[in-house]
Amino acid sequence: MITTVNRRLAALVLLLSITTVSLFAEPKADGKGANRSSSAASSDSYMGLSGEELWSNNCLRCHNIRPPTMYTNAQWDVIVHHMRLRANITGQEQRAIVEFLKSAK
Repeated sequence: MITTVNRRLAALVLLLSITTVSLFAEPKADGKGANRSSSAASSDSYMGLSGEELWSNNCLRCHNIRPPTMYTNAQWDVIVHHMRLRANITGQEQRAIVEFLKSAK
């Protein structure tokens, strides 16, 4: 019984690890961020992605999906600001994520 559970857990961790690799792939060049200043964010940021995509790429790596209605707008402001430091996202990315969470309500 325990061995079966351990095997399933190991398979799940492996599957999650493999699928997470795609989150770190370079975003497709679609021209959305073409006229933005490159000095506004670090070279490894997700420039040109929507707030939803940033939320998915950054927050869902570690957290379970939380519906935007779970917290108030003020709570999302504090949560995302706090996680900005931990997730190493730019201020522009933080604002896009918060905007998405607020608009998704």
